Amino acid sequence: MSIRERFNNLTPTRKKICIWSLTGAVLLLTVIIGYNASRSKKTDHPVAVEKAREITLEPDLIQKTMLREQRQEIEAIQQQLVSLKKEQTTRAEEAPVDHDTGSGHESAMPDIPTADQLSRQAENRFPPPPLNDSTAARFPSPPVSQPPPPPKEEVLIGTIGRLSNKAVDTPAPAAQAAADKKKEKRTVYLPPSFMEARLLTGFDASTAGDGKNNPEPLLLRIQAPAVLPNEVKANLRGCFVIAEAVGRLNKERADVRLVSLSCIGPKGEAVIDTTIKGFVTDSDNKVGLAGRVVSKMGAATARAVIAGIFGGAGNALQATATTQTSSPLGTTAIVETNQIAKSAAGGGLAEGAKTLHELYLDLAKQTTPVVEVGATKKVTVVISEGKELEIKEIENQAL
Repeated sequence: MSIRERFNNLTPTRKKICIWSLTGAVLLLTVIIGYNASRSKKTDHPVAVEKAREITLEPDLIQKTMLREQRQEIEAIQQQLVSLKKEQTTRAEEAPVDHDTGSGHESAMPDIPTADQLSRQAENRFPPPPLNDSTAARFPSPPVSQPPPPPKEEVLIGTIGRLSNKAVDTPAPAAQAAADKKKEKRTVYLPPSFMEARLLTGFDASTAGDGKNNPEPLLLRIQAPAVLPNEVKANLRGCFVIAEAVGRLNKERADVRLVSLSCIGPKGEAVIDTTIKGFVTDSDNKVGLAGRVVSKMGAATARAVIAGIFGGAGNALQATATTQTSSPLGTTAIVETNQIAKSAAGGGLAEGAKTLHELYLDLAKQTTPVVEVGATKKVTVVISEGKELEIKEIENQAL
């Protein structure tokens, strides 16, 4: 019976076993053949593999080598220089001397380089080797000295001039026209606006009638740009505002009215000084500045009352020393002889008390209540009426 017939007579399970066995045998044989072939190639062509060696040169060694070469080159050049000097001396000794002039005939002298030139040539011929990161860390380069900054120029306003001479300093027509054009007025319109400011001077605003006629002056400094209509701002920071204050006893506040505005350019070349109209509001956004009402008229009033009491006592004493009689012709006051001293004392007391009463009453009127406002108060300056601000140019005049 052949192998195929025997294989066909096998059961399916045994067929699978036979197929897997044959497949495993073929794979094992393939692996063995490949392994033997690779071993034979390695034995036939042996290759020696060596590890690569890293060769590093120390920067000190490189520098020393370069220095040695430079020194050798410099020594060779010095030897050549010595030989040239010897040849020159020999030529000078052998040269004929001109007895008529007493001077020897000198041949053309070659240019002999100096030691500094030789060292520079050697440095140019053998530049220093480049340094890597490790060498730069070991041998840091010296810091480069920077030149000192130039001195700041001072800005001076005004210079020392010379005396004017009309015959010499008469300007030409074109220059005169330019000067006249320069002197034309320049104006800037300031519409109604408001700006933050700070009160630099405190004050005591009087609440009496005389205080209204003589208001208290005060100084304000603009702290921020002025806010104009339509969200436009004008740079008036640093300008001064002069104002006047009057006390209001019914509101316990001081009404402030603006007087003038003063500004000057950063270099003093132009100035603005003009009158303005407006008022000042406090931090509570009310017109006027809130203050403390102080009254100092209490003592003067008390003294005036005491003087009036003494005056009344004097009048009473004088009346007790006087006898009044009535007749068809009228009332007659008669002072008896023994009551003269009493009547004189009463009259004098009454007159003196009356004088003191008038004096203390005058003092009481002068010491009317005032509204005290301290300095460094933050306020808001309001320009109530538009104004054209004239810009005046300041020329440098002779000191």
